Amino acid sequence: MRKIRFPLIKPYSDSEELKGVARVLKSGWLTQGRCVNMVEDKIKKYCNAKFAFLVNSATSGLVAAINALKLDKNDEVIVPSFSFPATANAVFLCGKKVVFCDIDPATFNIDPGKIEPLITKRTKAILLVHEFGLMAEMDKILKIAKKYNLAVIEDAACAFGSEFRHKKAGSFGDIGVFSFHPRKVITCGEGGCVITGSKDLAASIKAIRNHGELDGKFIEAGFNFRLSDIQGAILSAQFNRIEKMIAKRISLALRYNCLLRPLEERGFLRAPQAAKGYRHIYQSYVITLFRNINRDELRNRLKESGIETQIGTYCIPQLDFYRKNVRTKANSFKNASLAYKNSLTLPLYHDLKEKEQEFIIGRLTEVLRKCAA
Repeated sequence: MRKIRFPLIKPYSDSEELKGVARVLKSGWLTQGRCVNMVEDKIKKYCNAKFAFLVNSATSGLVAAINALKLDKNDEVIVPSFSFPATANAVFLCGKKVVFCDIDPATFNIDPGKIEPLITKRTKAILLVHEFGLMAEMDKILKIAKKYNLAVIEDAACAFGSEFRHKKAGSFGDIGVFSFHPRKVITCGEGGCVITGSKDLAASIKAIRNHGELDGKFIEAGFNFRLSDIQGAILSAQFNRIEKMIAKRISLALRYNCLLRPLEERGFLRAPQAAKGYRHIYQSYVITLFRNINRDELRNRLKESGIETQIGTYCIPQLDFYRKNVRTKANSFKNASLAYKNSLTLPLYHDLKEKEQEFIIGRLTEVLRKCAA
């Protein structure tokens, strides 16, 4: 097996991260503190949010968000069927009922047209995902939420910096949650953030993050979801380059689009696209394969050429745990199932060169022709 020349991701950093970590180590204060507070202020300004709370992961952020809504045990939360399992896991672990909704295959996001038929008297929230860095159709979703008095949580783990009509992801619903995992545009290794415009929700999220404590009083049962100042220092340095990072990512993605156009025209695949009014940040560059291409065989052949790829993400209702624990109707998630089978993520990172992209697509073209022969 050849050495991987083109990894799926390669986090970008420079001397500013090292300087920031050194300052924290010298200060003697390593847990949540000044650096965390500083990044929270930056995020509030960037997202035009009243409140922001850094947490140790986006999964923790989702758990905090769901708990902050104070839903009853048997209440239902609508969740897209195509996402990383953490989205549904947070709902399940909070003791709420997961109700899966199919996606729009063109965007990989929840299909607003399929939400209303799922709503019952027990439905209390929509937990949507901005998949791969492209925002969901927030105007349609918010209209449905208002009609049925539903809370909206934006799982914007992949979408920090994404926009719809010049408004940032995470700032549309009641609560927005971000991730700073190494596969994201900016990272501190592990970490996340929760934003909201609600004073009451903010108080609950802040308490849940820190064992239930708020202003010296323990007001509810909570967790230790805090982020350390070491990670805060890394994230602060990364944040200062956020627009530069996004611009480079978009540029690389658009170049991929151009290189893939001949394959699109011949019906081999569909490249990701963003409709007018959306800023897609391409946290992942995910294509959809057609012509009954064996995606896993394709991945193996690309790996032999030193090119790392990955599936897009998962059709959660098809995963073992959810097949056993969440009842669903057969064939309810046709689009999510096809996306799970046919989506492919290509390498995309800040230092990726144009000639390297040409090599990757050149090799992809060769392998596709053989697989389709």
